[in-house]
Amino acid sequence: MIRRKTFNDARVLKKWQVIIDATELDEGYQKKNDYYLSRCYNRWKADEFIKYHRSVLEAKLYLGNNLVCSIASEPIENTEYIDQSGEKIKQDCESKAFIRLAKKMKQSFPRLPIIITADGLYVSQKVIQTCTDNGWDYIIRYKEGCAPTIALEYQALPEKEKIGSEIEYQNQIIFQNTDVNLIYYTEKKVQTDGKEKITEFAWITNITITKSNAKKIVKAGRNRWKIENQGFNRQKHWQGNIEHACSWDEQAQKNHYLMEQIADFIKQLYEYYYLRKNKKNCKKMYLLNC
Repeated sequence: MIRRKTFNDARVLKKWQVIIDATELDEGYQKKNDYYLSRCYNRWKADEFIKYHRSVLEAKLYLGNNLVCSIASEPIENTEYIDQSGEKIKQDCESKAFIRLAKKMKQSFPRLPIIITADGLYVSQKVIQTCTDNGWDYIIRYKEGCAPTIALEYQALPEKEKIGSEIEYQNQIIFQNTDVNLIYYTEKKVQTDGKEKITEFAWITNITITKSNAKKIVKAGRNRWKIENQGFNRQKHWQGNIEHACSWDEQAQKNHYLMEQIADFIKQLYEYYYLRKNKKNCKKMYLLNC
């Protein structure tokens, strides 16, 4: 597949799109091992209770045709609770796990040209700096509540670049101590009841936005949903069971998750090429019969 450049059409501006997101794998009232995180419900109330859960941060390579392949996984977990000074350590989270995941990806693929795609949680100086240090581009979903200063500066600009009525953008918006480029996209869809639904999206990126690449950036930004639909949703409800607590042992749980990733991609390749091949054969038989 590498020799035939099978997936090259999936690249964005000649770079490979890697989608980052986290998902919860297990939650319950029992703490199955010390690596589980805790979550308090109804805090400070009479019916306060705690549930324990484990999650994973995933990096999936988008290969087009709804194919997504896991290239790195990082558990979001507690490893220690007290440091050497006796201070309690805060629970692990997505942003901390991203730093570890990025290091793992850079070690495994040091020369791979990458575009990181993620949701609004990753609008942070730490994430942007990590991408910059690794030589990666990024396209991150932007919501005004994530970093309001970006929207304020954008709105203060007297003129913006536009492409029709759907796309509006501006380069070099100041965000803390760096510049980002901001692009808005208005999606219009006619629903089954005949009414038009309008949805607005926005992304920040370090890629200089132009009239020739704006639509490609928007399309890449919308691809973020592939990790939800063709990734986690498939592995939870259709072609796998990554939420199943196969063991209370922490290492066994990780092994199960990684085996699911390998098996799922093999199944994806088989389904895609098998169906495509049979579709061609059916078409040939139809033409011969005619």
